[in-house]
Amino acid sequence: MTVVLIPGLLCDAYVWQPVLARIGAAKVADLTTQRSITEMAQSCLDATPGPLQVVGHSMGARVAMEMARLAPDRVRRLALLDTGIHPLRPGEAEKRAEIVNFANEHGMTALAQRWLPGMVHRQTPELMADLTQMVERMTPAIHARQIEALIGRPVAAEYLPQITCPVLLVVGEQDQWSPVSQHRDMLDLLPNARLEIIPGAGHFAPVEAPDQLADLLADFLTLAPEVPETPLYRRDLADQGYALNKMANSLGRPDNRAAFKADEAAYLDRFDLSAEQKQAVLDRDWARMVAMGGNLFYILKISAVDPVPITAIGAAQAGMEHLEFLQKRLGKQING
Repeated sequence: MTVVLIPGLLCDAYVWQPVLARIGAAKVADLTTQRSITEMAQSCLDATPGPLQVVGHSMGARVAMEMARLAPDRVRRLALLDTGIHPLRPGEAEKRAEIVNFANEHGMTALAQRWLPGMVHRQTPELMADLTQMVERMTPAIHARQIEALIGRPVAAEYLPQITCPVLLVVGEQDQWSPVSQHRDMLDLLPNARLEIIPGAGHFAPVEAPDQLADLLADFLTLAPEVPETPLYRRDLADQGYALNKMANSLGRPDNRAAFKADEAAYLDRFDLSAEQKQAVLDRDWARMVAMGGNLFYILKISAVDPVPITAIGAAQAGMEHLEFLQKRLGKQING
C-alpha cells in the first residue's frame, strides 16, 4: 500500500525529508502544474495506482481530503496536518490576489521573507534558510496557480462525515494560520479520527518538530504488508535494531574496527545493545541479528573485521540456510 506525501503551498519534498528518513519509501506529490484542488487530487490518484495512505500538509491536506472524496475505496488512511476545512472567507480572495501581485513584482525571495516568519514558530537561521531556498525553487506562476486552487477550494466540511477511513489530525500548538480550533472542528465531523497537538510547533510542524511528527506517522501508517516467506525490515524492527545498526555502521572507520578487534565485548558495551543482540554479534549469528532488527546494509560492515561471504549474510536476511539461498536465489549448482 503506497504512502503518498502531499506538500503544501510553495512546498516540495524538503518538508518531508525527516518523515521519509523514518518511514522509508513514499511518493511525494507534485502540485506545481494544476489549477484546482480537485485537479490536484485527481492527478495524485492517477499518478499512483492501487490502495493509498495519504499524508497532506496545509494545502496538501485539502488535496488529501479531496482524494478521499473522489476515491473512498482507494484511500485507506489519511493524515491531515496543519490544515482546515473552512470555505473562502470575506476579503480572502482580495488578500490572496495582493500577495500574488507582490510575488510577480518582487520575486520569490521577497515573498519568502514576507510569508515565512508568520508560519514558523520554532525559527532557527538554518531552518529559515532552508525554507527560503524551497520557496525560491518555485516561481510566481506556480504560486499564482496554487493560490487560484485555494481560492476555488471545495467546502470539505460538507463531505467530511462521509470519510470513514482512519484519520490522524496533527497540528502545531502555535500554528496561527491553521489553529488547533480548526482541527477540533474537523475532529467533530470525522467519524474515525484522532487529534494530536505538537507542543511548541507552528504551521510547519513537519520541519519544526520532525521527530515528533515522524513518530506519529510511523505509528499511524501501515508500513509493512506481509509478503509470503519474506522477512521484511519493518518499522518495529527498525526501532528495535537501531543500536545494533548504529554499532555496525561505526565499524566503517578503521580506528573503530581496531577497537572492536582488541576487545569485542567492551566495544559493544559502548552501544545500547540488548544482551541478546550483543551475544548474536559475538557469535556472528547473522540470522539472529536480522531477527532483532539488523539491516543488511549495516551489519555487512561487521564482515570487514572477520570476512564472511556476503551471500551468508544475504541468506540470513532472506531467512534461509546458506546453501538453500545459493541454490534458490542465485541459481548456484552445489556439488557433493
